[in-house]
Parts: sequence; C-alpha cells; structure tokens
Amino acid sequence: MTTTSGSFDFVIVGGGIYGASLAHDLSHAGKSVLLLEAGEVADGASGGPGERGVRANGRDIRELPIVSVSLERWRQFQETIQGGVGYRRVGGLTIIDKPYGQREHEIRGVMEARAAVQTALGNPTQFLSRDETLAKEPELSPGILGALWCPNDGVGDHTFATQQFARQAEKLGAVVRRGVKVVEILHRNTAATGVKLADGEIVPVTGQLILTANAGTKALLAPVLRKDELTPVFNLMPQMMYVTNPEQRKVNHLLGHMHRRLAIKQLPDGTIMLSGGVSVTHDAEGRLEGSLSATAINLNDAIQTMPFIDRSKFVSVDASRADTVAVDNIPIVDKPANLTNTIYGYAWSGHGFAISLGFTHYITQWALSGEKPAELDPFTVRRFVDPSMTTNAVLDDLRRSFRAA
Repeated sequence: MTTTSGSFDFVIVGGGIYGASLAHDLSHAGKSVLLLEAGEVADGASGGPGERGVRANGRDIRELPIVSVSLERWRQFQETIQGGVGYRRVGGLTIIDKPYGQREHEIRGVMEARAAVQTALGNPTQFLSRDETLAKEPELSPGILGALWCPNDGVGDHTFATQQFARQAEKLGAVVRRGVKVVEILHRNTAATGVKLADGEIVPVTGQLILTANAGTKALLAPVLRKDELTPVFNLMPQMMYVTNPEQRKVNHLLGHMHRRLAIKQLPDGTIMLSGGVSVTHDAEGRLEGSLSATAINLNDAIQTMPFIDRSKFVSVDASRADTVAVDNIPIVDKPANLTNTIYGYAWSGHGFAISLGFTHYITQWALSGEKPAELDPFTVRRFVDPSMTTNAVLDDLRRSFRAA
C-alpha cells in the first residue's frame, strides 16, 4: 500500500460536470485542487453523444432559484472561456395538449400558474397560445393547446463542456488524475483523512473532501452516514435516440412536453435527438438488458408531438450512462454528520447537467466560507426525516420572490 505525497486544499472525487466545474471554480479562487476520476473525464452521466437540455421549464419549484443562477453562468462561460463550453441559448418550449380525462381550462390554469412561479423565481416564462406556439415551431402537431416559453433555456454539449472545465481547471493549477477509482473514505474522529484507491494507494485529505461521483457516491457514503441520514436513491439508465431528418425539417428550440416524458432537440449536424423518456432495463451492475419497449414508447411520444419524425430513420440508440435519482426527484447536497470536512452532492435525478453550474456556484461558496448558503437548504438529506424543512424552504423562496416583484 502506497500513500500519495503532497497536500491539497480540496480533493474532489468524480470527474463529471460537477467535479470538473468545481475544480475550475475552486482553482479560480486560488485554491489547490486534486480531482480524481475513475475513468476519463466525462465517462459517466456527463458524457455521451449529442446535447443535453439546459432548462428552467418544468423544474421542481425548489430547483428554480438554482437554475436561474446556472443559466446565467452557462451564458457567461460560453462567452469568457476560450472555445466556449458548447452552450447554445435557443429558448425552450414545454408543449401542452389535452390528455384524456382532463379539462382544458384546468390545464391552462396550471400552466399560467407555473409561468408565474418560474418568472418569480428568476426564470422568465410566458404562456403562449396555440397559434403563438406554432409560429415558433411550425412542425408541431396542430392539435396542441399552447406552450410555456422560456427564452433563457438552451442546450449544451455535455461531453465537451465537462472536458472544457477540466482543461480550464488544469490551466489554473488543478491536478486531474484519470483512471483512479476511489473505493473508500478513510476517517478519524470527525474528519475525512484520505481516500483509498482500487489499487490500494492512499490519497491524503489534508483540507476538504468533495464527493461528486454520481452513481458511485452512495456506496462511498454508506459506511460513514448515520442511520438518520437516509438517502433514498436509486439508479436508472436513460435512453437517448438519434434519428435522421430526411426532409430537412427544422426544430428551432429545446422542446419538452407537459404530459409526455419527452425532450426533442436538433443537433448542429441536423440529427434529431430524442431523450427524457422511459428508461431502459438494466441489471444490478448497470449492464443493459433490453430497450425495445422503451424505444417504442419514446418514439411514439416524439411522433405524436412532431409528426414528421415518423418518416425518419434510426441513426443510433444509447443507454449506457447510469444516473442516480432521489425519491422526490431533486438532488441531495449535504455534509455527513460524522465528517465535518466533507461535502457531497448526487442524485441529480436525470436532469443535473442543466443546473450543475448553479449548484457548483453555491457549493464553492460553502467550501470557501464554511457557511452553507441558504439556497442549498431544500436539498439537505434531512428533508427525508423532517419534511417541514423542505416545505418551509419552498415557501420562503416564494415569499422572497413575490416581495421582490
């Protein structure tokens, strides 16, 4: 067993978008940073072909203040980092139609209320009529009722962005080690003292430890969490489909749907990417076992929304990136009660890429100051044993926003 020499202000585990952007932010603040990644940067859920949605539309109310910060940071980094971060602000539409058994006036009421809340919490949103929506997206099914329009929503090349942040962090002095899998947190008294790698090497933690290893975080935390630090998290394997566009139709914006688990976007090369739908079957180790039913459901939802897709052909299907999901579908960001120098964030629940730069902004503040920002309170692990914490945090956000308005 060997022990790595040298000390760092921060040791970060996980080289996805969270670990890479945290390494960048902390290095930019003048801190020494070591980033440990089991494979290559962006090997996990932050990687893969295509683009991810960067959106406020349709998010949990508790996430909206975070996503407001995130969207602005995506814009800033696209402009200020040489070569950009692969971000395109194309605007986003959440399409609305009338499902069986629901009333049109109720649906409109929900959407108007959703638009008001999203706007109040920093994400300008407008309810559009059917004609206004079709003017923006002529290829949509003519049977729609309307849409929610978020002009600040967009898309991002997740692999490129993650790798860009890692490269920028290295330029700022961070050390990025690839191909080193962390298997255990070493600790004494109330502090993490190091992490053990799969080959037996010990990497000391002389400052703070930050865990952003997504699907690997739960296993690392399990031995150090108390019984009252419940983490109800499970894994899923999202499916992305890529189809041709033989008629050269145009998808102008990031598209979602109120009632269908669906995201449609057009990639820069013209390919249509379909995601956000039913996940695929996988075994306990995350190996893909089958995806035909998921493909059929997701493709049908896409065709119902944009009929021209029925005349497309498959390019590829990808379902190789495990993601973690909390039971209430929002992330967990906290400190273990027994490790005062450790922060963790995971369970991004299938939509973590878009809000990553908002969370890393506040996690960086927490790591540098020692004071947890109030914006992170709704994401504490304690919400699973004390529901009043979440309720109060949501109400406080709403009160502050409406007073400001």
